[in-house]
Amino acid sequence: MRIAFLDSWLQEVAEGSGTAVAIGGLAAALTARGHQVERLVPQGAWPGNLLLRRLWFNLSLPRRLAAAEGRYDLVVGFDIDGFRVAHRCPVPYVCCIKGVLAEESRCESGWPRRMLWSLSLLERLNARRAPRVLSTSRYCCERIEALYGVPAQRLRLVPEGIEIGLWNPAGGDAAALAALDGAREPHTVLCVARQYPRKRVADLITAFAAVHQRLASAQLVVIGDGPEHGALQELVRRLGLGAVVQLLGALADDAEVRHWYRRSAVFCLPSIQEGFGIVFLEAMASGLPVVSTTATAIPEVVPHGRAGLLVPPKDPQALAEALLSLLTDPELQARCRAWGREHVVPFSWDRVAERFLEAVSSQAPSGS
Repeated sequence: MRIAFLDSWLQEVAEGSGTAVAIGGLAAALTARGHQVERLVPQGAWPGNLLLRRLWFNLSLPRRLAAAEGRYDLVVGFDIDGFRVAHRCPVPYVCCIKGVLAEESRCESGWPRRMLWSLSLLERLNARRAPRVLSTSRYCCERIEALYGVPAQRLRLVPEGIEIGLWNPAGGDAAALAALDGAREPHTVLCVARQYPRKRVADLITAFAAVHQRLASAQLVVIGDGPEHGALQELVRRLGLGAVVQLLGALADDAEVRHWYRRSAVFCLPSIQEGFGIVFLEAMASGLPVVSTTATAIPEVVPHGRAGLLVPPKDPQALAEALLSLLTDPELQARCRAWGREHVVPFSWDRVAERFLEAVSSQAPSGS
């Protein structure tokens, strides 16, 4: 099958966060299964502003697809991309929503909130026009139905995926896994996140002040950049945590990110809004117990008490207690580590690609 992915979002993983990872991973998995995937992205460097580039990309899509008539068997538009062609695409069309913008906008304020709300109107149009809509969790599907008015029968759940071998090079080899886990820093907590307000990294830093008071050897490493980065640096300074909290910013080298997953003992992201959360899969595949919140889709991805511990959102005190429970209990760590590694197996990109193909089967031409 010849598939076009419409994708105006940031292409670099360090900048584009989970969305860039997810789209690239699915494209690679479909290609490995023998399908042809072409990623249609903005052309040239104009406009320089990301929002304007995304809008111009969509305005020019009808012309680009008309020029490629007969080239594709299926067109997949991600989030807002494709809203102008969803109802008049010459081949079967699917809208794939990674994070419900109308929901995300509620976690922001000021200009970001207004921008996300405006983009959610285009995402809503895309979803309502598309014959089929895919999303990554039951939570997202429910929100798309409620906020965008898409009937449930047009919705399909296709979760995010992960290249498990990259994060767990030991596979199922018990001795190799034991060696990996034995080399960890026993009291290092890792957080990987694009630093938007909804990720609530400030809650983690606040909680970590209490953790460090009770466990002097505890260390926190935060990977990622974003609009909150400066405020987080100031919070670390104000709490006097400069010696035990590292804000590394965005790391362009994926191998360096994986190194930190293997070096750390616990993963924590206290987000209040996640349509899925690929970093949770990365953590579990790497053998890290997870501490997060009970918000949105997180309990679907990280079952409480099995892969880690979930606490109420916006509660630094509960977060600190959960972190201390894992950091001071090696047996609990080991149980969560083993359970998480098994839990991520169905999220391999090959299996996710299979679910994607099943979800679009009635849209794609028969025999493709």
